[in-house]
Amino acid sequence: MSSEAKHLAEALEGLFTTSAHGWFSSFVSAMDGLTAKQAASVPAEKFNSVWGVVNHVRFWQEVALLELQKRPVDFEALGAPDGWPKVIDPSEAAWQAAKTRVIEANAKLAAYVAPLSDADLNEKIKDSDSWNTRQHVIQSMIAHNSYHTCELISIRNMQGWFFDSL
Repeated sequence: MSSEAKHLAEALEGLFTTSAHGWFSSFVSAMDGLTAKQAASVPAEKFNSVWGVVNHVRFWQEVALLELQKRPVDFEALGAPDGWPKVIDPSEAAWQAAKTRVIEANAKLAAYVAPLSDADLNEKIKDSDSWNTRQHVIQSMIAHNSYHTCELISIRNMQGWFFDSL
């Protein structure tokens, strides 16, 4: 295990789930406290719902884990050829399941990353000229999750569903 891998795993987990940082909101805190009806609500044309973003983030975390493991990625099997799984069942139980699944996907990703060696992190896993190592995929997921955390907060604020973010 490298200290860099441990740091990246802590960033994946901490930025996603921890609400006690004091200077930013986590993804989990940004989705908490909403009903299924609120989570499925789209605030305006060309925007996403909170639930749509939750499904999208879960989808890409599952893709990233498969990529890191050098396993094939089947977008259809993961629920979306375009990376945006649809909300099929608008029930409270389905909303709770979606929240649980995104948290579990993040935890699995962080758990996979933590024991990697420096050689593992620097191994090329994609056929491209840049951003093609495990470390690049992991850093991309941290940025992706951070971007969508801000999106969740914006969607909530547009609809007046403010929360105690810090």
